[in-house]
Amino acid sequence: MICVILFPSRMRFTVRMKRWISCLLLVAGVANGASSVDSDLVNERFITPGHDMETHWRVDCNATLGALRTPSTPLSAQQRSALASDLRKCSFIYQPPGTGKDAHCPDYTQLWRAIEAGDDPALAQALEQAAACPDPLQ
Repeated sequence: MICVILFPSRMRFTVRMKRWISCLLLVAGVANGASSVDSDLVNERFITPGHDMETHWRVDCNATLGALRTPSTPLSAQQRSALASDLRKCSFIYQPPGTGKDAHCPDYTQLWRAIEAGDDPALAQALEQAAACPDPLQ
């Protein structure tokens, strides 16, 4: 308070400088946002091996595929729900969102959507494609 009373001209200078700096920062921020073409930089993921992520999320993608390939009886709603949850996790592990539409073998996203929708013909087709994969986890 004493500083304001003793140095009023210095206070006006400080206010003007704050306005000038905030305008510069605003212009720099807008210019930077307009020129950034690669919006995926915000969504970077740490490179973690799939088996480590499976361990972290407590899911076994090979076992899930095995359970889908050899059902002894028709799947109950609870079993479908559990398998859909596991397939969704496998999809996020091996086919993370934002990585494009690259062909991945097996296509966990296709399997997950088919079982979640209850579309048995689409599930059978996705399982045939998964069976043709050389290695389940690439």
